[in-house]
Amino acid sequence: MGADPGQVATRAELVRELEVLRGNAARGSGRTRVSLADLAKRIEVPRSTVHTYLTGQTLLPAEVLDRIVIALGGTADDQRLWADAWDRVAAHEHSSKPAPLVVRPRQLPADVAAFTGRAAEIGELDGLLVQANRTVLLTGTPGVGKTALAVHWGQRVAAKFPDGQLYLNLRGYDVGAPVSAADAALSLLRGLGVGEVPQSLDERTGLLRSALAGRRVLLVLDNASSAQQVRPLLPASASCFAVVTSRDALTGLAVVDGAHRIDLDVLTSAEGVELLESLLGQRVHYERQAAVELVELCARLPLTVRIAAEFARHEPLKEVVRHLRAEGLDLLDSSGDPRSMVRAVFSWSYRQLRPEAAELFRLLGLHPGRDFDVPLAAALVGTDLADAALRVEQLIGANLLQGNGRYEMHDLLRAYSRELAVTGPATTRLIDHYIDAHTAALALAYPRHFDLAERPEIPWLTDADVARDWLTAEADNVVEVVKLAADTGLGAAARQLAHVAKRHLETTSRGPQAMRMHHIALDTARADGDPAGEGEALRNLGVAAEVMGRPLDSLDWLRQSSEVWLRLGNHRRHANTLSSIGITLDSLGRFDEAIAAHEKSVELLRHLDQPQQLAMGLLNLGVTLEQQGELNRALANQRAALETFRTLGDQLGQAHALTNLGNVLNQLGDHGEALLMFDEALAGYRALGSRIGEAFVVKFRGSVHREKGEHDLAIVQFEDALRICREAGDPSLQAEVLNHLGFAHGLVGDQSSARAAHHEALALATEHGYRLEEARALEGLGTIARSTGAAVSAKRHWQQALERYEAIGVPDAERLRAALAEL
Repeated sequence: MGADPGQVATRAELVRELEVLRGNAARGSGRTRVSLADLAKRIEVPRSTVHTYLTGQTLLPAEVLDRIVIALGGTADDQRLWADAWDRVAAHEHSSKPAPLVVRPRQLPADVAAFTGRAAEIGELDGLLVQANRTVLLTGTPGVGKTALAVHWGQRVAAKFPDGQLYLNLRGYDVGAPVSAADAALSLLRGLGVGEVPQSLDERTGLLRSALAGRRVLLVLDNASSAQQVRPLLPASASCFAVVTSRDALTGLAVVDGAHRIDLDVLTSAEGVELLESLLGQRVHYERQAAVELVELCARLPLTVRIAAEFARHEPLKEVVRHLRAEGLDLLDSSGDPRSMVRAVFSWSYRQLRPEAAELFRLLGLHPGRDFDVPLAAALVGTDLADAALRVEQLIGANLLQGNGRYEMHDLLRAYSRELAVTGPATTRLIDHYIDAHTAALALAYPRHFDLAERPEIPWLTDADVARDWLTAEADNVVEVVKLAADTGLGAAARQLAHVAKRHLETTSRGPQAMRMHHIALDTARADGDPAGEGEALRNLGVAAEVMGRPLDSLDWLRQSSEVWLRLGNHRRHANTLSSIGITLDSLGRFDEAIAAHEKSVELLRHLDQPQQLAMGLLNLGVTLEQQGELNRALANQRAALETFRTLGDQLGQAHALTNLGNVLNQLGDHGEALLMFDEALAGYRALGSRIGEAFVVKFRGSVHREKGEHDLAIVQFEDALRICREAGDPSLQAEVLNHLGFAHGLVGDQSSARAAHHEALALATEHGYRLEEARALEGLGTIARSTGAAVSAKRHWQQALERYEAIGVPDAERLRAALAEL
């Protein structure tokens, strides 16, 4: 049987198939295979080196593999197949490298007080730690204690996961929509300290797998709704362990993915009494019969046993039993629905609250979000923060709330609260609170875009860090509040909140939430006959779509917005929208159209008193002109933008303009001034804490050294840029810098390092869909192959790169087509 390079994906498989190839080549010679000494002589490589290659100690270079295939009688087609196999192995090895772990998360909630029972399940979980299966499902009815068990066990074994413990509530059966897999991946990456997160699900989950590779991390994915929600989040590394809780059986994960399922039943009577005793103490022993009855009335659910225990602190258990029986509800009805089974317990507990706490409990049913803080409670009630905090503490004491700083209810309790809620002035207060607090928080967090002087006075929003943390905590809630405003007929408020909240959602990679919010705003604008609101919602949709990598959708919405502003005669909004159209056209490689859109925008802005927007327009025009090759015009526009940003005192704008100026000057050959620009830009980005901006500048500094022929200095700069963008978690920029690094290594003759860099870039670009960097990586690999005499491999790589360049429509295609003609 012949060697089959098509089966090869790992180094071990490559070694195995090469062994078969050596055997095939020795047929008829009386030997079992071509000897190492003979092969080393044929390919002119030392025998000891060949031994390390063929035993898998070192991945042999692509050109050496090419020579081995030729030496063993391979045809041109064979060379191509083996070269493809080598590419797969190299991509596998580079993509399997663990990404830098920025932080070691400790996200597990506090262990449940007085946790009792579940000894068998805990033992089963302990046993799974030493088995190959690395995902376990905890399933069961609401209130049965799935989360409590997952957290208790997680805290118990946390030391076995020194690289961290991640916890995420997926809200599968919560108010509103479940957390999407993409948003869940975003939260997990943030938990690992990754700063810049890509937009798509595939990009995020790929980055998550890289961040977890080779780490000892525990993931607790709580309250999952489906296998589809969970599957992309599961780590590929055998060193990690995932615990998933759900009401659903998640059969797909068990059958298809081999997850181990543990079905939790309600407590046994003895376990329920034991829980009561741990909460109430020795007196339960003296009221044994009443304790057993109370546990049964609570449907043997840990949640309701705990609530019942709270109001049993002040009277005998038999009296609590009598009160609950008097509720007249069939607590154990035939439906088996826990909402019916425990309503009497909730009702009785609610009636024991002080009036002010009961009022807050009812009003919390109006809140469409998933959690809340004291300022939200104060807004609902219409009281001050101190009074609201006291009411929250009373609800926590009654086991009706949980949390610290941010609070939430168990979903069964929230459903009961919503039954009691009555829409009224509190709804308006809630929406107004979100508008005012978001306006104030965004003015602090993004002062370049919002006027600090006009922000509402919100005393608890003390600085930019507090503001950013609050905005992040409310990122999901705000979308639900926009919908609440729309559903209650407050369309103008819905549009106002959507317009204000968009900045943080887009900045923190929450594109789907932003899109949903803008669609709601667009619907209300059309329903209310508000053309200006329609134009703004359309533009917001277009900007969000461009950020999410949907340029054609973006172009459609932006052009609709532009038509609205033209009809209304609003020149400022029309100019801003034209600038957005230019950015989107630029991303599509349609540079002539992009320049036309930017120039029209700049022309309009020159006649308006909008200097900051004019400077941004000039900057965007300059970037497109540079990509088109019109360097002198690009330089003039960037200088004009920089002058305006300096006059306005806009630090971020100055850093952007300085970076772009340095890039143009470098291409014009003025390397000294380019470096001065980059030094000033770098200081600006560092002062602002912009890691991505810093990485861009360091990358451009490397390009200056490369243009000057200082290749060793260029490599140092590119390696520094790579370190920064890895820490920031930007795979697109990583791929770009890796390709720069690969070409720089090639220029100093270090083909091994060059090949490694290009292959890592190719793995990242392929995984995340970065077609331009994918093409550049393939071009780099072809360049290395040509320099080592592997013409077949060079041609194959360059043809693949050319296909991608042509599909994108960039000028590189012409250059590579000419190089191929000379090969």
